[in-house]
Amino acid sequence: MDSADEQCLIDPNPDVVGVGIRVSLYVLALSYHIFTYVFNSAELSGAIESSLGVTGLALFLTAVITTARQSLGLFHALCIFHLLGIVGLSAQPRGRYPTGVVRKVVFMAFYVVVMTGSLAYLIFVFATAPTFGDQAECNDSTVYVLFGVNIPATSAGLRWTLVAGLAVLLLGFGLWLLFVSCVAVDAMFGRKVPVDVFGPQDQSLEGNGGKRKRPPPYQLVSYLAGTIYLAVMLELIIQRNALAPGLEEWSFGQVLAVTMLIGPLIELASLLLGKIDGGVQDNQLAQVSR
Repeated sequence: MDSADEQCLIDPNPDVVGVGIRVSLYVLALSYHIFTYVFNSAELSGAIESSLGVTGLALFLTAVITTARQSLGLFHALCIFHLLGIVGLSAQPRGRYPTGVVRKVVFMAFYVVVMTGSLAYLIFVFATAPTFGDQAECNDSTVYVLFGVNIPATSAGLRWTLVAGLAVLLLGFGLWLLFVSCVAVDAMFGRKVPVDVFGPQDQSLEGNGGKRKRPPPYQLVSYLAGTIYLAVMLELIIQRNALAPGLEEWSFGQVLAVTMLIGPLIELASLLLGKIDGGVQDNQLAQVSR
């Protein structure tokens, strides 16, 4: 191997795309879609969704901070692009609190700001792909995998197609943020605002047995297909790029990502054990009634 090849070995960052982080996010994303449909439990779905949302926010903040410090390369930005597509970005409260216009406006505005920031960041990544990051000399040899096909990450066609698509989404979220701001101003001045302008009121789970509306089968299939596609393409991106040794090393970031599975696992165990206890109680009541 010559010096040029050694120079273009991408420095692995296990705290961003380590195996522990990827496995944890894949399990959370797939289990969220499957368990929401199978168990129909609001508590379990909420626990998984909360873990996904917080992880997505952590990934986004990590990307922004490391980019500002010039310590994130184009390869890792592409990986974060896929990971954000898998986990999403959210920070919704899970408590059963009174619902009103102010609460809906505040959290909707926060969500829109985060989404707008993430879209703007991704537009910046693809627009500056040839010179992005701390290993710009390796960007020309970095590949992006689309439907199994290797495409140079600095390809003008790929970059500007993604920039155009993300810009359309950014414009939509920007207009929505403007709308939310106008509604917030109206609410501050005491003007009447339709409560359902941001969707229906939160339904109490107490009278519904802790259940939520089960998604239709086609929605489950589409979510699973999208998640599996992003995960498979991410694995191919990692395999088809020249990485220096060290990606498989377990670091604090990977251990922390795996521990994010503990909360949903506790909810799942509680749900299953509750069903067992419920079955035992039903049998005892049946025997007493005889």
